[in-house]
Amino acid sequence: MLLHPKEEPLEYTKSAETQTLRRTPRITVLGIGNLLLKDEGIGVHLVQKLSGVVDNANVKIIDAGTSPDFLSLVDGNIDKLIVVDAVKAGKEPGTTYRLTLDDLDLDSTSPISLHEIGVLDSLKIMALCHRLPESTVIIGVEPKAIDFGLDLSPEVEEKLPELINSVLKEIEETTAMEVKNDNL
Repeated sequence: MLLHPKEEPLEYTKSAETQTLRRTPRITVLGIGNLLLKDEGIGVHLVQKLSGVVDNANVKIIDAGTSPDFLSLVDGNIDKLIVVDAVKAGKEPGTTYRLTLDDLDLDSTSPISLHEIGVLDSLKIMALCHRLPESTVIIGVEPKAIDFGLDLSPEVEEKLPELINSVLKEIEETTAMEVKNDNL
């Protein structure tokens, strides 16, 4: 295995026309939430289940709990950040969301988080420090119950497999895109 100046693992690939060195994309999945507040813990529930499914050295799965300080949790050299959290947007409980930075108002000053440091605040700090990855996606679900309790509401529990599949799809698309771009 070769290392390039940033000590990133490179993979040697050979095609009929060219020989290329390709860096495997690095992805971080952050599960955010409070397990003591029912549906607010969806991100943590998801990464606990996902950690037994994903077996890829270039994919880090992190339980960020209630303090998603992205700068301390996320390597500055990742290609994609996938954040999983409850998203309160006023729709029916169990509604799933896929949001990119273009969908968010990073200039908002309104606190919209139950966490010590909000997701938007962490993304703003990453942007100010020039550490935003090439791609950032938030996968979320509309909570039904944010109250004391360890279990997810039935509406949110029912969506957990769909959310896991959404995260796996994001991972697969990122790795497939990298291969596709190298073959052009």
